[in-house]
Amino acid sequence: MGDNVLDSQIGALDVTADGELRTDEEKPFISVYADAAKSDENMLRSWTDNGATDFLFEMGVTSAHVVTDPETGESAVYPGIPGTDAAFEFLLDVVARQIGDTLSDPENEWAEIFRKFHMGNGLIERARTSSDGSGVRLAAQQIKLTVMLMPDPVRGRDLKPESPMALFFAKAATESDPVLNAQVALMQAQIAGSATDWQTELRRYGITKTEGENLLIVPPDGVEGDIAIVEVGAAPVVPVS
Repeated sequence: MGDNVLDSQIGALDVTADGELRTDEEKPFISVYADAAKSDENMLRSWTDNGATDFLFEMGVTSAHVVTDPETGESAVYPGIPGTDAAFEFLLDVVARQIGDTLSDPENEWAEIFRKFHMGNGLIERARTSSDGSGVRLAAQQIKLTVMLMPDPVRGRDLKPESPMALFFAKAATESDPVLNAQVALMQAQIAGSATDWQTELRRYGITKTEGENLLIVPPDGVEGDIAIVEVGAAPVVPVS
């Protein structure tokens, strides 16, 4: 695959009206993107929980990607491996293994950060498909990785230096990628703010201000809005005879 790893590439693998697979990629590829997610244990009205999230890895190779040696006339999908159907499947099996090895590599900083964002591989599903429509043979595989993602940071709450998001921001800052840098700046602006502690707690759980007042989270009228509530004192309950 070389460097032909695509981020959220729409149409890397497409299905025609007659059900045939096709791709416009000019060389073997891997397309990586986040797909469906389901969070069913949200606290109250929280929007920060991510729950089970699917990451998809789609890879494909076609007969159009086969390279012919001008000296020998032999066609190969990879040096020393002929461009046969069996070779297509073998190549995709190797790539699937490489994906797992990369995401498990303790020396890969990006992979290390990715692992910190979730609490384990809940489910790994693999599927394959093929097509020979329009005279172009295509073999493709898909890996669906379902993980339990950590909750999103709450707006207004400073990130701890060892948190996954803080590590992601720090690593991204070392990359000379203007698009990535712009995306990180937008993400940082979204979670930044001068919110006080009580506002942050309301945001975390989706608590209404009235509920916050009843729970003694919201400061009473006349009290500075930026005061930090560190303790709630209440008189002991006195039994009524």
